[in-house]
Amino acid sequence: MFRLYTTIFILFGQTYLFLRLRRYCEQQPALPFWSKKVLAVVFLIFNLPLIAFYFYFWQLSQLSETILLLLMPVFVWHIATLFIFLVLGIGSMIKLPFTLSLNVASYHPTIKQKVSEMKETPQFKKFDTSRRTFLRSGVVGLSAYSFIGASSGAASAGEYEIKKKTITIPQLPEEFKGFTIGILSDIHSSIFMNKEDMDKYVSAMNELKTDLVVVTGDFVNSQTDEVYPFAEAFSNLHSPHGVYGCLGNHDYFARDVERVAKEVDNCGVKLLRNDAVQIRKGNSYFNLVGVDDIGRNTPPEEYMTKALAFAKNDQPKILLCHKPYYFEKAKELGFDLTLSGHTHGGQIVFGTIDRTPLSLAALASKYVSGLYTIDQSLLYVNNGIGFTGIPFRINCPAELTVLTLA
Repeated sequence: MFRLYTTIFILFGQTYLFLRLRRYCEQQPALPFWSKKVLAVVFLIFNLPLIAFYFYFWQLSQLSETILLLLMPVFVWHIATLFIFLVLGIGSMIKLPFTLSLNVASYHPTIKQKVSEMKETPQFKKFDTSRRTFLRSGVVGLSAYSFIGASSGAASAGEYEIKKKTITIPQLPEEFKGFTIGILSDIHSSIFMNKEDMDKYVSAMNELKTDLVVVTGDFVNSQTDEVYPFAEAFSNLHSPHGVYGCLGNHDYFARDVERVAKEVDNCGVKLLRNDAVQIRKGNSYFNLVGVDDIGRNTPPEEYMTKALAFAKNDQPKILLCHKPYYFEKAKELGFDLTLSGHTHGGQIVFGTIDRTPLSLAALASKYVSGLYTIDQSLLYVNNGIGFTGIPFRINCPAELTVLTLA
């Protein structure tokens, strides 16, 4: 259903832009008669692949580099036009009440006459010409910014950054002060994240030499077979205190979640499925708790409470929970630190306002990227390394995290 709704939304935006551009062509007598036909052909060329994506590409676990290269202009087109559609659409929504009010008022004969007289004045004609010139320049600038930004995102798709944070946990045993946790998330093994790509991230995490590594879900994208290149690459991931993980929503999208879980476990990423382990150092320990993906008609406290049954002690509790939505519930249940992913940091970020990335992810969660605090309980949301839908990021590079406990 998510794929269907996304496709409908994209096609709605493409139709909106096409109709606006066609109307613009009709208003320009200098344009040749065939300009509208060229416009229609361009939109068809860039939208027909959507059908292939919906019915075919989502079924693949491998795709040649040549095909990916040929598809890249399609992805650039859709990200750029999505941004243009959102800006123009929001502008139209803001203008709509004023336009409707004026249209309704124009039914009054006196107001209609006054408006007509005003439109004939030299001052209004000069203003209207300036307004149209400004709007045309603005749309051209917006389009250039959108396509340059989308192209830049495609060119830098393989880049990543290493983020390091110090996390203060009350009652942390003395032996664990300075203990480091490496975080990977949202791998999305797929045609856009092959074994060679994953090898690079595994090698980079190993070089960080953290004491513990956790992987917070979405090992695959949509197909069960995608777990095999993941398992091959991540079998080389290691740390002194082990590698642990939890399942994400895309692992369930693969339908055979048990086979995904089995292969992830077998490759060395120990899944915590509503249970817990004690990470020990000397005579001290903290509880590492993991829950399956929450959200399929399952109250968050059901999985969390079940997992806490394996950690009935007064030592610190760190939770692996793929989605960050349930931070408040984790805080209520006494977790000191929650580690999540899911949002990809926004993946396509148009800007930031007061630490909130302007992205579609921000519509679903107020916890999108980085560190959050409620009283003494903490949440860290990792940006992930993989992709959903479009195989690149804008203003949101892939992330490897190192948390140092204090």
